[in-house]
Amino acid sequence: MAQLTQTSKNKSGFYIGVGCPGCGGELELEDQFFVIECNHCGSVLRVTMPEIPPAYLVSAKVTQREARFAVDRFLKENNLPLTDSSTACKQFYYPYWKVDAVLLKVRNRIEIREYGCDENGQTEYVSENEKTDISLTPFSTTIPAGAEVDGVPVAIGMRADYMKLVPFSRATTQDGFDALPVVKSWPDTCVALLKRVNSLGKLDEAAFGKNRTELFRPVASLVYFPFIVAESYSGGRFNRFVVDAVTGRMLEHVDLSEYTDESTSPEPVQMEFGQLGVDLHRCPNCGDDLPASRSVIYVCDNCLQLISLEPSGVDITSISITEPNGNDNDRLFPFWALTLPETELKRLQRLFGGIFRSDRLVLPAFRIGNFEAMYRLSKRMSAALPQLTTAPVDSFDQRCQAVTLTLQECRMLAGIITYRAELARMAGTAATPADIELVRAELIYAPFHPESYFYVDSLMGAVTFEKTLIN
Repeated sequence: MAQLTQTSKNKSGFYIGVGCPGCGGELELEDQFFVIECNHCGSVLRVTMPEIPPAYLVSAKVTQREARFAVDRFLKENNLPLTDSSTACKQFYYPYWKVDAVLLKVRNRIEIREYGCDENGQTEYVSENEKTDISLTPFSTTIPAGAEVDGVPVAIGMRADYMKLVPFSRATTQDGFDALPVVKSWPDTCVALLKRVNSLGKLDEAAFGKNRTELFRPVASLVYFPFIVAESYSGGRFNRFVVDAVTGRMLEHVDLSEYTDESTSPEPVQMEFGQLGVDLHRCPNCGDDLPASRSVIYVCDNCLQLISLEPSGVDITSISITEPNGNDNDRLFPFWALTLPETELKRLQRLFGGIFRSDRLVLPAFRIGNFEAMYRLSKRMSAALPQLTTAPVDSFDQRCQAVTLTLQECRMLAGIITYRAELARMAGTAATPADIELVRAELIYAPFHPESYFYVDSLMGAVTFEKTLIN
């Protein structure tokens, strides 16, 4: 199996099958894939994501015969006639939009506290305090992309996060299966999703102010999921039985006595699917293989050329490391240090608190799934930066951790956490999301060492984050 890094052992999350451009051997790409090494020819490969949503397919594992058995078992358990020769089976892939995003929730409530009791057990004092809970969390969902089909589920839930997928194409479509057309475009789906998410804040009644639920940075892909449908006429009724073609589980029995013509579905959307690219992971200067680690910043071992795979094309002004830089047992974690315009910096200093001496906003350059933890770590590192001395570096050692968060993504997250800070400080009265204007960006490595359940910075012993945040 192809590995993401030299230390990864087991697949986790969804993974996608593609071919090696060097030898044609099969590769399996895990979630958050970027750089892999081919187990067949040893080539170091880089995976590039398309700018438009890619389409994947889940292969069926159940035959029509096995699906009929599942239907008959359901009929027998419900004392209904079994299927007969008049039963017709259809096999198709139904398209779903898979959406991954960041969800911001603001909930205003009254916190009631009771203090002390008199001799009769009655509360002597009760306080009511206004409290605003604000959180940033990962958000993942699946939404139908095809026309409505009675009995086919409206979502496949978290299954799209752990099932094996293959790129959708004629070659990967199994015999006997038809792919239903996409009738809901991504732009239309995104607008409808944003409206639905924004309305969630109205479901919980706010004790004061206004609740909010907002979606940021939605990333979409199409997932075609296989179903087998058996339709029959028995006892004067038309019946439809929908079977999951991956597990063979009977999903739904639909009585079609009041049959509606499903041929009047919306017109298919004319769209182009994005395609994954797999290229040789080599230095553009000398052609030597780059390190087989998942990162967006590399230093070529052969010519010492600094190579940035930043898709946004934003220049990195410098790469530095703190002095002193810890000991050999430390891990050097990367952070983006963003220099902002003077007016923007003063606004953030008021919002975040504790960073009045800092002239830069600092965010981790490695992925953290817990956005609240990322928010806290950003504030701590921004406050600590003025107390650190840094020196430029032109090569990485084995302690340097990979840069897995691009500068473009960092700018988006900076805007999100700034908005989150405004909501907390201003109680949401006049806060509006906005992009962060950037003057320049630096990459800084800082040493951390493990202590119990945390990583602690090795210079001041003041900045910590949980070990579980690092994959």
